[in-house]
Amino acid sequence: MTPNNLDFIKENYFLLFYAIAMLLSIVRYRRYFDSLLKYFPIIIAYTLISETLGLLIRVNDNIQIVYLEGYSFYNILIFNIFDIVFFLYFFSVYWNVVTEIKYRNWIKYGAFLFIACTLINPFFQNFILYPQLIASTVGSFVLIFAILLYFIGKKTISNLPNRQNLLFWISMGLLLFYTFYPFILLIGYYDYELYQKLHIRFIQHILIAVMYSCFVIGFVLMRRIRSFEAM
Repeated sequence: MTPNNLDFIKENYFLLFYAIAMLLSIVRYRRYFDSLLKYFPIIIAYTLISETLGLLIRVNDNIQIVYLEGYSFYNILIFNIFDIVFFLYFFSVYWNVVTEIKYRNWIKYGAFLFIACTLINPFFQNFILYPQLIASTVGSFVLIFAILLYFIGKKTISNLPNRQNLLFWISMGLLLFYTFYPFILLIGYYDYELYQKLHIRFIQHILIAVMYSCFVIGFVLMRRIRSFEAM
């Protein structure tokens, strides 16, 4: 194996965590196929495809989605679309899983705020070329808020031990990653020199690995979830 290949593996090892999580999501699917998480394997597969395509665009001059001179290696469009799908999916999950009416309303209002931001953000930043900072930041904070509401509800309603609850582990992974995600975007956009100096990309990959490790733990430890059971 050449040094270039080793460097490539070191820089993109986190893709392996996506693949393991996707494999386990399929292997364990019969345990949650009729629950609120029945579409989760699709989300993981979509994530892996997006990351892989983004990587190919960045390293292969023959693959591109932006046909503007000097921007052939830009892959931001993929992740801007991904963020919208990803956030709305999890807003829907947490809106359905919490039982308090006021909590559900708060998540709903947060989702509406995020949608409004996704419509407004392109007026300030080109949707094709640049990350949508307003939308992604708001989406991250709304997701964190929804997760915290879910955890608050789990203090009084819990049909499954946390260690056997798939959504608990998914929530832990999401919380660990999205607490830092907005700051990663902001530093990368406004101060790339600092981004490089602090090795933010390396930190981001570590956070991705940690998040998907939580997903993997959840799939390994989970017990059967039926549609009528609390998550």
